[in-house]
Amino acid sequence: MSEIIILMNSKTFKKASDFFDEILPNSLKQKSFIYNNIFNNWKQIVGEDISCITIPSHLKFAKNNFFEATLTIDVHEMLATEVELLTDKITQRINFFFGLNAIKKIKLKKTQDVNLIKK
Repeated sequence: MSEIIILMNSKTFKKASDFFDEILPNSLKQKSFIYNNIFNNWKQIVGEDISCITIPSHLKFAKNNFFEATLTIDVHEMLATEVELLTDKITQRINFFFGLNAIKKIKLKKTQDVNLIKK
């Protein structure tokens, strides 16, 4: 509490993000890294062919493990069977990108989003 008062009295403010390295445990940092990369770099990770018909929607980690997460991918219902055949390939590409077994399982969530149909 005294640090906060000192910072406020000296009129030197720091962003909360500057304290993340000190506050967050390493496992949470690793989860954040994997999550952000999958959702922000989807096209680069899985390739143009797969990214144009899928979009990641949810990533769930096991309770005390930041490896072998379950990734949920949105796919148009008409392409679900095709993408289901590609799940091993998607898992391999993601795990190769990270250099570790970041993803263990992929779940497909069927949607009627027409933006997920091949162009």
